[in-house]
Parts: sequence; C-alpha cells; structure tokens
Amino acid sequence: MSSVRLWLWYVTAAMGGAIIMAQELVAFRLYAPYFGYSMYVWGSMISVVMAALALGYGIGGWGADRSETDLPIYVTIAGSAVYQLGVLFTFHWMLPIFAREEDFTGTVLATLVVFAPSMTAMAAVSPFIIRLMAQSGHIGSIAGKIYALSTVGSIGGILITSFFLVPRFGTRKTLEVIFVASALTGVAGLARKTAVTVLAFVVILATARIVPVATWPASTIWAEESLYNLVRVVRSGDRLILKLNDEGGVHTIRNESTGWTGQYYDDFALGPLLVPAHRLLVLGMAGGGSIVATRSTAPEVEIDAVEIDAKVVEAATRFFGMNADDKSLHIHIADARPWLAKSREKYDVVHVDLYQGGPYIPFYLITVEFFQTIRAHMSDDGLLMMNLFDMSKDHELLLSVVATLKTVFPSVAVLPVGKRNFMVLGFSRETPITEIRGRLDSFAGSPVVKRMARIAKERVTELDVPPETIVFTDDFSPIERMTRRMLSGGSTR
Repeated sequence: MSSVRLWLWYVTAAMGGAIIMAQELVAFRLYAPYFGYSMYVWGSMISVVMAALALGYGIGGWGADRSETDLPIYVTIAGSAVYQLGVLFTFHWMLPIFAREEDFTGTVLATLVVFAPSMTAMAAVSPFIIRLMAQSGHIGSIAGKIYALSTVGSIGGILITSFFLVPRFGTRKTLEVIFVASALTGVAGLARKTAVTVLAFVVILATARIVPVATWPASTIWAEESLYNLVRVVRSGDRLILKLNDEGGVHTIRNESTGWTGQYYDDFALGPLLVPAHRLLVLGMAGGGSIVATRSTAPEVEIDAVEIDAKVVEAATRFFGMNADDKSLHIHIADARPWLAKSREKYDVVHVDLYQGGPYIPFYLITVEFFQTIRAHMSDDGLLMMNLFDMSKDHELLLSVVATLKTVFPSVAVLPVGKRNFMVLGFSRETPITEIRGRLDSFAGSPVVKRMARIAKERVTELDVPPETIVFTDDFSPIERMTRRMLSGGSTR
C-alpha cells in the first residue's frame, strides 16, 4: 500500500471519531428547545448513540471481511454526508413533531432519525481500516493505533465543538461544518476512483450553501444562541417576554405600560415588607423581573445578581431595563453555587429562581448543602425567596423543597402565586406565620403592592410535611424524576 493511502486511512480514523463526538454534542444542544436539558434527554440520546455505534462496528467488521479495497468504506462515509445534508434541510420541521411525544420517546425517535444513520456509518470506519491494514501483520498494534487515532479524533471533536464551533457559530452552522468534514473525507477517499464521484460531491458541497436558515415568528425581536440556551425576546402587545429554549420557557416578562407582570415575578416586591432589605442577592437573574419588583419597595437596595448565561444578561440589559452602568447593581456571569462558594458577602434578601432553560431545576441547586451555603451568606434577619414551579395535584416537589429548607431554616412558609407557582420563604430566625401576616398587613405604600400584600396575607401558610418526604442532598436529589412525573400529569406518589 502507498504511504499516501496509509496516511489517508489514519486521517479517516481520526475524522470518524471527531465527527461522531461532534454530532453527539450538537444533538444535545439541538434538542434543548424541544425536549429540555434533563438527564432523561441525555440518557435517551446517548443510549441510541451507543446502539448506533455498536451496529456500525458490527457492519464495519462484516463489510471489511468481504472487501479487498477501501471503496465501500468511503462510499459509506459519502452516504453519511448525503444523509446529513438531508437532515440539514428537514430537522427544523421534524423535531417539533417528535417533541409531541414524551421526553424519552421523542428523544429516541429524534436520534434514530436525525443522527443514528450517519453515526452508524462513521462507526464502521475503524474496524474496516483495521482489516485493510491487517494484511501487513501486527494486527494488535494496528488495532491499537487505529483506536488511539479515533479516540484522539474524538477528543478533538469534543474540544473544537464545545469551545469553538457552537459558541461562535451556533448549532446549525456546526451541523454544516460536520457535514462538510464528512463530505470531504468521503471525497478524499474516492478521489482516485472516479472523477464523476468527486464532481458529484462538489455539487453537494455547493448545495450546503442554500440550507434554509432558521426563521422565528414575527413576534420575535431578538434571538441568539448561547453556550447554554437558545435566547429569544418576544413582543406580545405591550409586553416583552424572555424565552429560553422551548416556546413555553418564559423567564421574564416586562409590561412596558405598567411595569408589572401579573405573574410571580411581582411577588418578589414583598421581600422588603418582611425583612429590612439593604442588600439583595439574586441567583438566576434572567431578565431581572425580581429586581424590578424589589426596587418598587426598596429603591435604594444594593444588588448582586448572578446569571450563568452571558446572552441572557445581554437580553436583560438591552430589553428589560437592567442598566449595566447602575452603580447599585452588580451583575456576575457565573454559576450560582461556585460563585457563592467564593463570595464572602452577607445579604438581607436572597432570590432563588434557578431553572435550566425549562421546567427542570439543576439537581445541585436545590439541596441541603446548597441552602446551607446560601444561609451562610444571609444576615441574622435574612429572608430567602424561592420561586418553585409545581403543577402536580399532590405537590410532591413542593413538599420536598419545603422539607429540605426546614433542615436549614428555622421558619419556612409557602405563598401560592397563581395556579402553578409557589414562593417558598425561608427565614434566618424563627418567624411565626402570624408575624409574617402582620408584616404584610402593615404595608401602607403603593396601592399595587398593598393589594399584593393583602392577597399574600390571606394565602401564605406553613405546610405540614409528611415524615417520609424526600429531602434533597448532593448525594440524592431526584428532582428530575419528580419533575418528569409532574409534567406527565401522573400521580407523583
């Protein structure tokens, strides 16, 4: 065999690994707007990917034993590229159809159709090349070398996709780059076989330039893809809405006429009524809805706001009134828990509204250890205000959150806000429910806040938590399982 062909095989083995891992990473990002970011989506997708790889390895070994040339494997790679091109033209209407199913079924079907065929083809590369090179003997060293190259390619695919392609160009462009890499690999292997084949692939590469660009409804006034989310700002009448990922993922509302939202964000204004509020910590700033509400009752409050997504911060400053030059507002782009671990500040009120671009709370942001860290940053008269979404009938999720908070805070109360949201209150010192109601009843300021305080006084309560209720810890935090059952509409007990 010629040295040129030998090097081509080496490069092909590395490209196969890189393309597979790049597709796997992009799959998770591509699915987020439709299926969310839960562990169930990860598990479902990875299971199908592993099945596709196993099938590809088997097919590659079987085909290699029946061929004396590398033509079949490069035809297979070329076929993978053609399939990827078809996906680029169709995934934007296929994924909403799969999203009608539950997260497991929808993710499995999507992966089987969108990624499994091309991944199976690429998985066939390594065993095929090993068989071709085995003619020179030393099968063990050859197999080791090919799998090492494939693994190195996988590492490269992970790093380039994670740190360069997706952050800089977004999901769709990354899929186009993966398609081009596959097509070029196929062309390189077929180049010496037939000029017609090469010409055909030149046409295919040119076709990629007309792949349709994602379009949004006319109500969308701004859209960006970040490291974490698909971030959109939507106008609905006189309201601006911040959406992360799926259409139902509302994370901030701003009514430009009244300044109020009519949603749970407004109830953060009640914090300064319950405790003296000089310093505020916001974990999960989003568009800053809780900040706007708090300033209606504590206009001089000093604020540290933590938000993990830089694009969300950009949306907040451009569309939702978060002024980056505001001397009393300090915005930190960071993950809430690591940021807390480094901070030495104390706060009178802490807002917690931490959702992973959808209805799921990251498991490590709802545990005893997390709340202990928060309390260590609270003043002696401090107040924790946590938004919780729980649409189930028996409120298993709400009860577990209350049980978890009760291991950290001496007093915990719950304020129902609308039909599906709850404001969970944790006090640094013993605060009877009668005292909470009395503080709400004594407010004599803004009529809008006074009305909210009156309603809150009637609704706020202490929950009796059954002894068997799960307490979330870093070791055991089945928040995703509970959320999944809640969303499915089934009983959670």
